[in-house]
Amino acid sequence: MSKVKLGIIGAGFNGQIAFIQNFYKNKKCEIYGLAEARQKLREKVAKKFKIKKTYSSHKDLIKDINNFDGVVIVTKRDMIGPLTNEFLKLKKPILTEKPMAGSVEQSIKLLRTAKKFRTMHKIGYNKIYDNGIIKSKIIFDKLIKHKTLGNIVLIKSHRLSGSGYDMNNKYLMSGEMNKLSKPNWPLKPKWLPKKYEKPYEKYLNLYCHNISLMRHFTGEMPKVVNADLSDSTMSIVNLKYKKFKGILETGFFTKKGWDETFEIYFEFGSLKIKLPPQHYKNMTASFILNNRKSNTTKKFKFKNSWSFKNQCDAFINDILKKKITTNKAIDAVKDVKIIEKIWKRYLNK
Repeated sequence: MSKVKLGIIGAGFNGQIAFIQNFYKNKKCEIYGLAEARQKLREKVAKKFKIKKTYSSHKDLIKDINNFDGVVIVTKRDMIGPLTNEFLKLKKPILTEKPMAGSVEQSIKLLRTAKKFRTMHKIGYNKIYDNGIIKSKIIFDKLIKHKTLGNIVLIKSHRLSGSGYDMNNKYLMSGEMNKLSKPNWPLKPKWLPKKYEKPYEKYLNLYCHNISLMRHFTGEMPKVVNADLSDSTMSIVNLKYKKFKGILETGFFTKKGWDETFEIYFEFGSLKIKLPPQHYKNMTASFILNNRKSNTTKKFKFKNSWSFKNQCDAFINDILKKKITTNKAIDAVKDVKIIEKIWKRYLNK
């Protein structure tokens, strides 16, 4: 079987650490082409990862698109949307970093383009590929199916970010400035006042992961009951699902450290998941299952793996199977919708 030939747009920190090095390790694929505006960086990365074709612009890669089986886009966040829109028209499967775009309007535009050209579009919510999350979701589904612990009463996502980057992650640098800024789309909805652009952009980029995880488990679009985003270091959002409530706690509390949990409370117990910083290699989520009926507590830990690598491997399998099973763009639009609702609730309260 011939290898899947990938084209990658962007060779910066995240492009190298989370994507290029992981695709390079996958024996089912070959990074056949790299588009990167910074010449020295482009040449260094291509040499290290044995990439045959290099391009100074995504437009040059487009001219060569028939040589590729899929495209990965990891650029500046405001460029991801318009670049994705261009590549969706070429009918090659696409994986992009999150968020998929800066607003619901932009996200729906991408959906329509993908539908028109029948193109597979996957969004990079890597946390869902954490082995601990995968295993806890299996257990959660069984708890729901058999009502082992009764009904859900509360779901809570808690993230106090610190330094989520492992300093041992080495990547190539060239000293060149990344001056590329077009094409770009605003990272905010049109209705949002200009003065809130930066805090909205930050919230969207960081906490779309939390929103995505809540949707992944519940399968629901909650109502936003209250949103307090007034404190720059701590935000609290109250959500209402059909039969239970939800809380989203997010913010920064230190430059060092990481505190992220995802908790589901039932009538007779709980499932509590502890998530690692996502850029740390070989760290996996662990969780505790508390059953008050049997008065038992069971701890679950798993062999260390890396969610980013699992995500890259999954994209190659998606291409081979010609079907995306997890993190479809149509689902990611829902996350952007929730974030817009959170900000509307905060501004209109």
